[in-house]
Amino acid sequence: MEFRKIESIGIPVSLISLGTWAFGGDKWWGPQEDRDSLETLRLALSKGISLIDTAPIYGRGRSEKIIGIFFKKHKLRTKIILATKVGLSWDGPKILHNLKKKRIFEEVSASQKRLQTDYFDLYQVHWPDPDTPIPETAEAMRELYQKRTIRAVGVSNYSVPQMREFMKYCPLHSLQPNYSMFKRDIEKEIIDFCVRNKIAIITYAPLYSSLLTGKFFFDNVKIPEDINRKMKNADLTEPRFSINKEALEDLKAIAAGYKKTLSQLALNWNFSQKGITSCIVGMRNSAQVDDNSGCVGWKISAADMEKIAEILNMREIEIEKLCNTHNSIRNTKK
Repeated sequence: MEFRKIESIGIPVSLISLGTWAFGGDKWWGPQEDRDSLETLRLALSKGISLIDTAPIYGRGRSEKIIGIFFKKHKLRTKIILATKVGLSWDGPKILHNLKKKRIFEEVSASQKRLQTDYFDLYQVHWPDPDTPIPETAEAMRELYQKRTIRAVGVSNYSVPQMREFMKYCPLHSLQPNYSMFKRDIEKEIIDFCVRNKIAIITYAPLYSSLLTGKFFFDNVKIPEDINRKMKNADLTEPRFSINKEALEDLKAIAAGYKKTLSQLALNWNFSQKGITSCIVGMRNSAQVDDNSGCVGWKISAADMEKIAEILNMREIEIEKLCNTHNSIRNTKK
């Protein structure tokens, strides 16, 4: 495994981190056995993965509980970077946003109990809360940071203006954005902003909800009924399906040149981009840990990086054409 640092505080982070949303075993990723989650944790650590990312909302606390049980039993808490989040909670079937100071302190306490720890290496605002002013949230996070309840402060899904406002009231060490070959919005301004301000970028969804593994396009794998894959329905049905498949075929040929899988190529490409410290990969079993771990220890050539850029740009052009055509038809009908 290779490591980088969250520059502001010097915490070493493995190039890939373990995402544990699936450990929650809820409708977002489908059923999950706790024994598989525990084995995934064991194997991930044996491969050198150092950052474990979770959140209270994953399975209504189940993901955090599993991780807490594992590290309590194996006494490995000080050997890993434990990252969790704040700001989202369940109200029956609904997800609520709440980043008010009182709620943040309540969530910290609840996560400490589930994870069986008195501190977090990285504590992240999960999503912006439109009903809470950023200064209130940032000041609560600063207080936790000053008390050393959290060693580093992060935000997730924040824009540049939101980060600027947050930084007026609290140090900001990391950003967790959605970033993959098929979703590159952060390249417009967020990456440059983070690089200039020494904010580590720890990406999530680097495999685009498994679409970048190619299994739904080449291996006749049935698309699961979970919410995450349903949200990608447009990319898994025509006409986008064919556009995505053509791009993946070209990417697969590049991966074959390195004797690597599509997943390994997509992850290596991700953490090789400017400003990226690590990418969080959701893994739920040993096979996924074994495959994804093969993304490190090698480098994509400059020539192949250019080829990949061409492939991804062409895909975006084709997708944009579809969107423009759809909008034109809809406007005509009006």
